[in-house]
Amino acid sequence: MKKLVLILVVLLSFNALGFGMLRDSVSTTYKHPDFVSHSKVWVKVDKVLMNKVIDDFLNDTYYNFDNLLLWGLKDMKLSKQKDKLIVFDFKSTKLNPQTGIVNGLGDVEVPGIITFTDIKVDSRFTKKNVGNKTRVDIEVIRSDAFLKKTVGTMYMTPINDNLCVLTLDTAVQFGWFFNIFITQPMYRSIMEWRFHKLLTNLRDEAEKRQQNLNKETKK
Repeated sequence: MKKLVLILVVLLSFNALGFGMLRDSVSTTYKHPDFVSHSKVWVKVDKVLMNKVIDDFLNDTYYNFDNLLLWGLKDMKLSKQKDKLIVFDFKSTKLNPQTGIVNGLGDVEVPGIITFTDIKVDSRFTKKNVGNKTRVDIEVIRSDAFLKKTVGTMYMTPINDNLCVLTLDTAVQFGWFFNIFITQPMYRSIMEWRFHKLLTNLRDEAEKRQQNLNKETKK
C-alpha cells in the first residue's frame, strides 16, 4: 500500500512538472491610476532562436512596420478592424536614430462617440542581457490623448536547451478622456489580450522557425 501511494505521488509530481508548469497565463489588476498586467507563455525553442526572433521584432518595429503587422502584431486588430469598444488604426513606426525613439502614428476611434486622428506615440525599446535572461524595456514617452503612461518589461528566460519562457509586465494609464470610462473588464477587452497576443505571436514565430530547421536537418 505504501509503495502504491509513493508511486502515485511521484506520478502526480511528474504531471505537475511536465504539464502544469507549461500553462500560459495572463492577469490584470487595477492599482490606481494604473492597469497592471502580467502575461506568460512557454516556447519550445532554445534561447538563441528566441533571441533572434526578439531581435527581428525590434528591427521590424524600427524599420518595417508593414512586415511587423504580418507576424509580430498579427491578429491584434491594429489596422482598423471592427470592434465594439475601440478601433485602432496604427499606420506607421519609424526609428529616430539620433534619439533612439520610435515615432508611431495612428488613429483611435470610440465607435459612435469620437475619433482621435494622427495620434503620435513616441516609444523607446531597450534590449539587454541580465544574467542568462534577455530583458526588453518598453516605455511610451508620449502619446497624444490616448495614453498617459505605458511601461513594460519583457523577459526571455531559458529553462533548458529546448524550452524558454516569455513574460511581459505592463503598467498602463490612460489619457483624460479614456480614463473616464475604461473599467477593468473593458481593459481586458482592449489591452490585456493584445499584450498576451504579442507574446503568443513571438512564440508562434519562434516555433515555426524551429519546425523549419528540423525539416532542413532531416533532409
